[in-house]
Order: sequence, then structure tokens, then C-alpha cells
Amino acid sequence: MKVLSVIMKIIETGIVCVWGVAVGIFFPICIMVSGPEIVPADIAARTDIMVIWLITAIVGYILPAALIFGKHYRIAACLSVLGLVGVLVVNGMFDDLYRYTEGSSGPDGLYLPLIFATLLVIFILAVEERANIAKLFETKKAEKEEKAPSILGDDSE
Repeated sequence: MKVLSVIMKIIETGIVCVWGVAVGIFFPICIMVSGPEIVPADIAARTDIMVIWLITAIVGYILPAALIFGKHYRIAACLSVLGLVGVLVVNGMFDDLYRYTEGSSGPDGLYLPLIFATLLVIFILAVEERANIAKLFETKKAEKEEKAPSILGDDSE
């Protein structure tokens, strides 16, 4: 399981380096700085989408990747799930922007792969916290099998 964990952390780092940093930070910044020179004017005018995309990449994916290497798996998973929500918000905003444009829904391929980073962080959490998860299930099973109190009286007499 240790090897699986290391492999998943390497894949997570690769995904975050490409889509979290390169695409999630540099693209929105370039679009906000350059504006209509490099992208259509309708995208350049919507800085709110770019800001949310930028915040989503930093809080939802770059911080969790750093937290994973600090062995804070639960916090990383929570932030990654927040990143997933941010990605879905950005996707919805681009869908609204491109509602009347036939054949395009915006740059989906640039931020949607981060969904896989969220799933990978959750798998890393499950692998690293498997002992705690097993204890939780055993505790629940023991509570379930406990003797129920009698409503008729005390059985000890």
C-alpha cells in the first residue's frame, strides 16, 4: 500500500503541476492582463470567471497538493472537494457565457481535468487513513451488536 500511495502522490503532483499551476494560474492571469488581444472580447470582459478560476486553482488544488506532502490528508481532501465545487462553478459560468455560441462551451479542457485531482486526493486519503477507517467500522459494528436495554426491567436479578 505504501507503493500505491507514493504512485498516487506522484500522479497528483503531475496533475497539479500541469492543470493546477500552468493552466489554473497562468492562463487566467494572462487572460486578465492581455485581455482582448489574445482571447475573444466576451471572455476578456468577464474577469469574475478568471478570478474564480484562479482562486479555485490555488485553494482547491495547489494547497491540497502541498498539504498531502505535509501528511494533512483530511484537510487536503476537504480543500480539494471545495476545488471541485469551484471547477463546477467555473464550468457553469462558461456555459452561461457560451450559451448562444454553437459548438463551443469555453475552455473546458483547461480546468475540468482537475476533477481527477479531486478523486485522486480522496483515494490518497482512503489509502493513508485505512487503519482509522477500519477502526471506525469496527466501532460501529460493536455498537450495533451491543445488548439492547430491556424495557421490562433489570435482567441482573
